Amino acid sequence: MRVWAIGLLGNTMRWLELLAIGIYVFETTGSALLVAVMTIARQAPLALFGTFIGTYAERANRKYLLASGFVVMTMSSGTMGLLATLGVAEIWHLVLGVFVNGTCWALDFPVRRTLLGDFAGPERLGQGFSIDSATNNATRMAGPFAGGVIYGLIGLQGAFAVSAVTHFLAAVIALSIVFRHSRAAAAPEPFIARLREGLAIVRRSPELIGIYFVTIILNVFGFPYTAMVPVLGRARYEVEPALVGLLSASEGAGAFVGALIITFVVRSSWFKRLYLYGATVLMIGVFSLAFAPNYGIAVSILLLAGLGMAGFGAMQSTLILLLAPPNARSRLMSLLSVCIGCAPIGLINLGLLADWLGAPVALGIVSSIGLVCLATVVILIPQVRR
Repeated sequence: MRVWAIGLLGNTMRWLELLAIGIYVFETTGSALLVAVMTIARQAPLALFGTFIGTYAERANRKYLLASGFVVMTMSSGTMGLLATLGVAEIWHLVLGVFVNGTCWALDFPVRRTLLGDFAGPERLGQGFSIDSATNNATRMAGPFAGGVIYGLIGLQGAFAVSAVTHFLAAVIALSIVFRHSRAAAAPEPFIARLREGLAIVRRSPELIGIYFVTIILNVFGFPYTAMVPVLGRARYEVEPALVGLLSASEGAGAFVGALIITFVVRSSWFKRLYLYGATVLMIGVFSLAFAPNYGIAVSILLLAGLGMAGFGAMQSTLILLLAPPNARSRLMSLLSVCIGCAPIGLINLGLLADWLGAPVALGIVSSIGLVCLATVVILIPQVRR
């Protein structure tokens, strides 16, 4: 329950900060690329540090790693809030702060979600991660909406103040977790050896290879669309910050409903197909968003895309933990973090295209490439759908 609550609080603040910062940067600079840079700064630590964190987490006490991350985020968000209050916050301050918080968020897969798997056990893994996915999708709904409302009412400093307080609460909850860390009796293997062993496990499993490839495709060609939501809301649909937040929350709302359904009806034999079909529906939704002529249709499209996100998100960690040997779970979850950390590649491409051709055209180009890549994975690695 406490591990779940930490995910609820932490992910809500993640989306709240990104939405508020995105609106602020676009209003201040008018650059879609700089909005994308903020999301890049948040995602890059996953690729840079994810593997190291996962390998270290197998030897360290995950409880204290998790608490330390939230303490650092409390200080980082508090500092950015203070700078915004004093009126001296600059773009590079925000990039640095977002990068620090992204580094701490890189603990989520190899530490928090691995803890969740430890507590759930193999027999309840699918249900446990479906509930966690529903929670995460609820944060994709609540976080952006709260970010838009708070930004509209009290500005960027208000968003950071709420974030700092919430991160501190998450740190307190993390310290209260009852978790007995078991140290291996044998001498610890060198880091490189453990990393090679994890990669060897992946190479021997077509299912794992397919799951990682689909994750990379979604994070390079699909999820970067979130950086364009403030741009679409303010420049194309010309709505207020609260409605920009509602637009961003729409996908999370659909995903929340979808994840609740999955929690009660999913069977283990459906896991891989649900993962793949969910990814496909989400990519189709991003492609359709590029052609949405008005705000209402855009909201509807993202609600439907969220149903796909539910399947993809619920099964992502579940499949990795089911296919991973128990002593390599943190390593394989950290590799998942690295795949998610590929998002900056897509973000910078999308940002450059949006500045050149406009956000709608950029979304259409990038998402269509993603759909082609998904089809290629299905053809070359058929095990991913069986």
